[in-house]
Amino acid sequence: MLWGLGMGTMRSWKQRVNWVGHQGLRAFVRLRLPVALGFVAAFGAYEGCRLYRTNLLGLPHAIRQDVADGWDDFHGLNDLRRPAEELQAKADGGHAFAQFVYGLRRTDRLPKEYRIAPVDLAVARAYFRKAAEGDLVRAKAVLASFLQRDLAADPQAPVDRALLERYAQEAADHQDPLGRRVLGDLLLERALSAHPVDRTLEQRGYRLLLNSAERGTRTALRKVGELYLEGRQGFTDEAGEAILVQNFAQGIACFEQAALSRDFEACCRLAQIHEGNRYAPVDASKSYAWSLVAMQLAPGNVEPSLQPDAAQRKRLQEEAAKRAAVEERLKALQARLSPAELAAGQELTRSILARMPTEKDYVERILLKAK
Repeated sequence: MLWGLGMGTMRSWKQRVNWVGHQGLRAFVRLRLPVALGFVAAFGAYEGCRLYRTNLLGLPHAIRQDVADGWDDFHGLNDLRRPAEELQAKADGGHAFAQFVYGLRRTDRLPKEYRIAPVDLAVARAYFRKAAEGDLVRAKAVLASFLQRDLAADPQAPVDRALLERYAQEAADHQDPLGRRVLGDLLLERALSAHPVDRTLEQRGYRLLLNSAERGTRTALRKVGELYLEGRQGFTDEAGEAILVQNFAQGIACFEQAALSRDFEACCRLAQIHEGNRYAPVDASKSYAWSLVAMQLAPGNVEPSLQPDAAQRKRLQEEAAKRAAVEERLKALQARLSPAELAAGQELTRSILARMPTEKDYVERILLKAK
């Protein structure tokens, strides 16, 4: 009788196990699609946060901005080629991105085929301001960059610093890499001018510059390259990892990345580095090659705007001086290098230029994102 009781209990226990297993299988079959979708969504959110270097709350905005950038680029390529009268009519009609592109085309920083003559920086700024007031993030970043250049050219210039900082902050908050570079510069300026130096603010500035450089901003890459050559101690990223510890190889790599984005100043710096024996062994062929590349990218005799401001005059003067320095370096290297070294430098030059986008491709792919 006890044996029969035990058998009944065992049967009951087996039935319960079978029932639980059956219910679990039914639940799995019923919920397999939501579970799979949930896993994909969670993994996608993790990868998105890692890609955009933001938290979960900031991810939707970062994705939305990226999509908006792509849509704007699609229209922007058309606006780059649109007749001047049509583009101005579209801009005057209140289209923020058309206002931004029209402003760009009135500057001297685009290839001649895209410019609207005459160059007029006052007009360009006015249209950038309209686009910024239309809440176009890129316009805010570009206008903040213009205002920052004004101050660099003339510290006494009547620049609205509150407006400059607001535009830079808003652009940075919306993940714009140029905005982050400008805001990083502003924070570093404020931190280093404090007595004592504000290390917390300085660290925020370095983090913004690094983020901007990682997104391919040429000026940020140059600045970060110099910081790696000089070295900084005691600063970390959001994960607590040390940043900007002196690393000559990393610094040179930053300059090379900027140079491959058609950056004239980065090419000049690389020519100096390979000639100086401070950050890299002397390599006259490399110095010669980067000097040749710099001459290929050197700004030509760009016409000044109708009303050139101090920032434009200073930029044109600096570019002319750097172009002259590159020409002198080339003459000196050509006089002392052997035929084999000259041939090696010329071959390296061809290799570097083959890896660069054309000026037209660069404008279409990069400039419309205000890099």
